[in-house]
Amino acid sequence: SLAQGMSNADIAAALSIGEGTVKSHVNRILNKLDVSDRTQAVIVAVKRGIVSL
Repeated sequence: SLAQGMSNADIAAALSIGEGTVKSHVNRILNKLDVSDRTQAVIVAVKRGIVSL
């Protein structure tokens, strides 16, 4: 998953979806959390209790 540092290709393979679909979802997550990169998204998600590491 994103929180585990997986690449888009790895996430796509794990979920049996296209890499483009993963990119789209990641971009939506970044926009909804109002952050500019994956690392910031994970930090915000952990702080908000959305994910745990």
